[in-house]
Amino acid sequence: MSLTAKRLPLLLAGSIVSCLLLLPSAGQAASSKYPKVAVANFPAGTVKKTFKVPLAIKPGQNLNLLQLVKKEQRPAEAGWIVGFIPTLKLADGSTPPVDQIHLHHLVMYLGGTLITAAGEEKTQWMSPKGFGYRYLPNDQFLLNHMIHNLTASPSKVVFEYTLYFVPDKAAAAASIKRVRTAFVDVNPGTYPVFDVLRGSGVNGRFTYPSMSPASLMKRNTVRMDHDASLVATAGHLHPGGLYTDLFVTRGDKTIKLFRSNAYYYGRAQGQSWNVSMGATSPAWRVKVKAGDILSVQATYDSSKASWYESMGIMPVQMTDVPAGGIDPFQAGSPALNQSEVLTHGELKENRDYGGRKINAYADARKLADGPTLTQVQVKDFLYQQGDLSMPGKKGLPPVIKQGSSLRFINQDPPTEIYHTVTPCKAPCDLSSGISYPLANGERIDSGELGFPYAGAIVQQAAAGRDEWSTPKSLAAGTYTYFCRVHPFMRGAYRIK
Repeated sequence: MSLTAKRLPLLLAGSIVSCLLLLPSAGQAASSKYPKVAVANFPAGTVKKTFKVPLAIKPGQNLNLLQLVKKEQRPAEAGWIVGFIPTLKLADGSTPPVDQIHLHHLVMYLGGTLITAAGEEKTQWMSPKGFGYRYLPNDQFLLNHMIHNLTASPSKVVFEYTLYFVPDKAAAAASIKRVRTAFVDVNPGTYPVFDVLRGSGVNGRFTYPSMSPASLMKRNTVRMDHDASLVATAGHLHPGGLYTDLFVTRGDKTIKLFRSNAYYYGRAQGQSWNVSMGATSPAWRVKVKAGDILSVQATYDSSKASWYESMGIMPVQMTDVPAGGIDPFQAGSPALNQSEVLTHGELKENRDYGGRKINAYADARKLADGPTLTQVQVKDFLYQQGDLSMPGKKGLPPVIKQGSSLRFINQDPPTEIYHTVTPCKAPCDLSSGISYPLANGERIDSGELGFPYAGAIVQQAAAGRDEWSTPKSLAAGTYTYFCRVHPFMRGAYRIK
């Protein structure tokens, strides 16, 4: 697509990351296993401004919403945005764990230009010194947010963001070069997701889209409409992601510009939101020409689980006019700097991995047969037959005859609350967290059962249907499953 095309990039089921050099962050110190967290290098006269946007969150909400940012929620003067720190707070000022309420994604769109984005990993960024996003107080300021409430209770939250800002009155403002975001993802559209099935790919690794030939025809690319310099980038992945690769194509030649690796913290390596992405160092700068094509590929670990609604994104800070750098297509050019800096250190709200033994769920394998059914309603955040948290007969797994299907119907308000039926390995009875349960059962998934809400103007995660049936080909046995949107929901059914 042309950079001049009218498009509002809305990222992530998920989460999003902005193009970056980074701000220091509290958390786990870097070791030899991790690159260093970059230290900010702001221009003289930079000021720190923090703003709050209160948001009311419905039970189980996972909606993609769009709203205007009010005057009191943004800078009142013209200047340059050179850094960004996002966070999410509860009404009492505390930070919720990401396994309960998290910033599934947030995109800030100013005057027709994407200026920043963030997701569950809460990426912090700083433009390289001397570069920044132009800010005018009268420009339309849009906030696209997808606050994911993983609980069944309503909540009031505050999106709190800090800008590092160079006002026009600062002497340094006159020499700042404007950057914009080239939003490079693996798919077109406003919800650019794909599925990674367990066991797919080669040797436990699946690269999208190169290992999904059917996707190549719809792969998103960004065609440069002017000569420019690329000055910063980093990848965005979901759990299971290993790295993203940014490429540039000129004519019949394609060159890899940067690999952004995912660095996971704690015991759930490669399986959680407790991650920082590798970003370009200040020494990275690339010359590109009008007509060059930017593209990205994303590689996931497919050995442990299936990863549904995954992402692979590499937003790139690019200049309006050339500002030096290496032309990778020019013979004799030096190699591009491939060293990485971390987007941030470990965040304490990302540490609850789950997977602890609790007494909330029954072991479905040890339960007697429930009633023979053809369908199960999903209502009030419960699978109405075979929910592993329900006592008595309601908690017994429903039975279907081998060769038949069991239909699930979402009867919670399907335009507001979405549910999934996602297989997990039995007994699937441990505590919920950022890396449990996993989709490590059968390679089937219902998608998010529900419909876009009335008047939706941005793409929703909903599958566009409120029911789903199990395949008729499943073998006899007891099957356990969970809801990817609300992981505390667990259920089972039995085929005989």
